[in-house]
This record gives sequence, structure tokens and C-alpha cells, in this order.
Amino acid sequence: MLNQFHPCIHDFIENIVDVKADGNCRYRAIATLLGKGEYSWSLACSHLLKELGQWSNEYIHMLGGIERYEGLKRLLLVDGLSIVYKFFVMYSWIFF
Repeated sequence: MLNQFHPCIHDFIENIVDVKADGNCRYRAIATLLGKGEYSWSLACSHLLKELGQWSNEYIHMLGGIERYEGLKRLLLVDGLSIVYKFFVMYSWIFF
């Protein structure tokens, strides 16, 4: 997969992971690279939401306004089933 990237950035790429291609694949890749497994993608969203909340003024400025900031927050929200799944994943990390 390295050949899909421009050769000038090959030296900066440390790892490439192949995850399920769906609407959550970018979060699956983040979770996998953090060692949590691709099915922990909703936890990656949760951490990103927390980051947005902690630094909201900075992100609003960086994104160019409150509307874009709120739009990004909406993209990171997961549905109820994902939240239940996320709870079990987080619970399993505590005890395993």
C-alpha cells in the first residue's frame, strides 16, 4: 500500500494498516495503530470529542467558526448501539 502515497513522504510513514472499509475506517485505523484493535473505533471518536471539548475555543478559531466546529462534533457522535459496544470494549480493557 505504500505506493499509494507520494514518494516524497515515504520516509515519514511508520506503519500502514488495512482495516474494514466503511464510514468509520479512519477511526478504525487510529484505534488499530494505538493498539486497541479496529473494533474499538467508537472509542477513538469518544477521545476526539473529549479533545474538541477541552480545547473548544482553539478549535473554533482553527476551523473558522462555531458552525464548522459543531459540524465536526456531530460527525464524531456515534449511535446508541455503538455506545453500548464502546462500553463493553472499555470494560474489557480494564480487566484484560
